[in-house]
Amino acid sequence: MKILVIDDEKPTLSMFRLFLTAYGYEVHTAEDGEKGLALFHEIKPGIVFTDIKMPGLDGLEVLRRIRKSGIPSEVIVITGHGDMENAVEALDLDASDFINKPVERHALSSALARAEKRRQMQKDLVFEFFETEKENHHIVSLQGKLSASARPLFSSLFKTLKSGNEKEVILIFNDGFSIDKSGISLLMEVIQKLKQKNISIVMENLSYNYLRIFQMAGMDKFATMKEALAED
Repeated sequence: MKILVIDDEKPTLSMFRLFLTAYGYEVHTAEDGEKGLALFHEIKPGIVFTDIKMPGLDGLEVLRRIRKSGIPSEVIVITGHGDMENAVEALDLDASDFINKPVERHALSSALARAEKRRQMQKDLVFEFFETEKENHHIVSLQGKLSASARPLFSSLFKTLKSGNEKEVILIFNDGFSIDKSGISLLMEVIQKLKQKNISIVMENLSYNYLRIFQMAGMDKFATMKEALAED
């Protein structure tokens, strides 16, 4: 598969070329947004990595133009450490994922795995959930995109749960789950309400990078978070 990396820092491009070539990808690079978009239309890569902060055309504008192109590529944005605002804006623009600089190999592998899975799934999946009860656990499997349009459905999900420590809610985030800014706010609102009822919350199967953004949003104060197990 072809991968395009757009970044104005040559050491970063070299690092990506080294790692991604070792993973078996055909790697193409560009040193700015304009060149990156021109190369994107030429080679039509399956996955694009783009830095957010670049001179001229920044990464968010690159992402917007890729989405407008209609070419079905997964886009992973590269943000500064702890830059939640840009990461969330990228998710609003339907970025597949984000990774922070300095890039960690674990984060890169997680983002690649997620992008590969998204390529195999139907686009624009509506938000839905599946509930099961097991002993004192209320298990909810989430899939599709959690955004403002899902508020009526998601907000009513736990209204039947009563206060008390006898019930634990386990939220399982299925492969391909996605979220935007309004969805993050909605998720925070729901887990806060559960916590107010003294109901413990566990969030499972989180990608490495979603785990980090939820931590930056402060959700780890209300819920136990578990990263998805790495695949061999």
